[in-house]
Amino acid sequence: MTQSTRKRITVSDVLTEHVHKWQRGDIITIEAGTGVGKSHFIKHELYPIAKKERARILFFLNRTRLNEQFQEEIKRDGKSDVITIILYQKYEWELLKNSVVVKEDYKYIVCDEFHYFLTESRYNKNTEDSFYAMINEKSKIRICMSATADAMIAFLKYKNIKHASYSIPHDYSHIKELIFYQNDKVLEKFLRQIPKNHKVICFTKSAKKAFNLHNTFKDSMFVCSPSGNASEKKHMDKEKVSKMLIEEKFDEQFVFSTSTLDNGINLKDKLIKYVIVDIMDIDVLIQCLGRKRIIDKSDKVTVIIKNISNKMLNKLIRDCDKQIEPALYLQEHGTSNYVKKYRKQPNRIVYDRPVNNEVGYDKAINDLMFFKEIYDKQFYEQVVSEENGYMNYIKTKLQQDTYTILDDTYEKADITDYLDTIVGKRLYKEEQAELIKKVDLHDGRRRQQKDVEQLNIYFQKNSLPYNINNDSKTNKDRRRRLDNGDVNPNYNKRYWILAKHMVFD
Repeated sequence: MTQSTRKRITVSDVLTEHVHKWQRGDIITIEAGTGVGKSHFIKHELYPIAKKERARILFFLNRTRLNEQFQEEIKRDGKSDVITIILYQKYEWELLKNSVVVKEDYKYIVCDEFHYFLTESRYNKNTEDSFYAMINEKSKIRICMSATADAMIAFLKYKNIKHASYSIPHDYSHIKELIFYQNDKVLEKFLRQIPKNHKVICFTKSAKKAFNLHNTFKDSMFVCSPSGNASEKKHMDKEKVSKMLIEEKFDEQFVFSTSTLDNGINLKDKLIKYVIVDIMDIDVLIQCLGRKRIIDKSDKVTVIIKNISNKMLNKLIRDCDKQIEPALYLQEHGTSNYVKKYRKQPNRIVYDRPVNNEVGYDKAINDLMFFKEIYDKQFYEQVVSEENGYMNYIKTKLQQDTYTILDDTYEKADITDYLDTIVGKRLYKEEQAELIKKVDLHDGRRRQQKDVEQLNIYFQKNSLPYNINNDSKTNKDRRRRLDNGDVNPNYNKRYWILAKHMVFD
């Protein structure tokens, strides 16, 4: 039975026989793809167990929109007597005020999308507080769930935090085609050619980029975080966004969104044929892909991802080192030496920690941020070490056999358009130079290739049906005058002729 026809394994299938064996103090991690029932397990399997035990469940979520959606579901299903929902960010705020959030009657703490602790640590220093507060609730059973749990499980191992791991296989058989692109203009050109009855959701790394695309494509919706710092948020049509979240589909052809929709939000619409992601963090990227929920085995989607070049990967490695090296120096040499060396250099990993509630401060390292930088650096080094490493990594991650590069397709189309205009014409020195420039062929030492033989090999290798003829005996202009009677300025000059041959399927 193929992956696309067999029944998908759900979280309940795997965990139902284990849940009764869990003891207070246990940490459980559940790594499972989107749409395999992580939330369903909590609502329909854990809920009746907790109710029978007269215990309660504290359920952590990481997105305001997801929180609102889930609150409604719990209320509608009459399960708010046992399940209480809270945002991680709200919990962190309460911890700063020393408020008690985790009451005695909570037996289960569920950390949904628990990759939050790491992925959000770049922007939110308080994820360390909520993580260690959860770890220290040793009288509770802590259940941590995510479709992208690898990094967090690695962190638990790094900190020697005992846990039991469960993993449900990912299924990417719904991906029709995997495409990469490098130039934003190439993507725009592609988007313009998508049929009107096909819908697209496009995730970008910034609100500015999403808003600019929204301005370019009129039949579109713009989405960003309503609570973020982006000035573009004032342009968001909140009613349209709310309607999309409730109906789990959108009317426009395009949605251009930041990663604010990266998890928990479902879009169930077979007209969504393309999911595009321009986001560097792999965990966030995978979460974004999961927003399009698959309805049946005929529901296929084309995935388009922005490639990260080796040049950019090397820059990202250097950026990681800028954060990691001062933190390592602090570990080895202490606060006073660190201050002497790095006093004026900002570092997001290192922070000021009050000493014994006195006026003085000590320098400390944010564990999660530190680990995230190291983890990312190792990933970048891994993929930069091989040719097309990033694209090959994503190809393997998404269980695909092949991928195509959009830029190559459009470059080929552009060069074909140009070549068609010069077929059969005499190409003198100036026209030859233009052709050489358009083809822009270089050898291994970046030297531009001008030789006809090399150009013809290029056409052949790229399946372009053209050939340059530069026969030195025949390709010499013997006409003294042109057809209109004017003197031929190219008399006795050599030329090339570009021929186009028939292509048979």
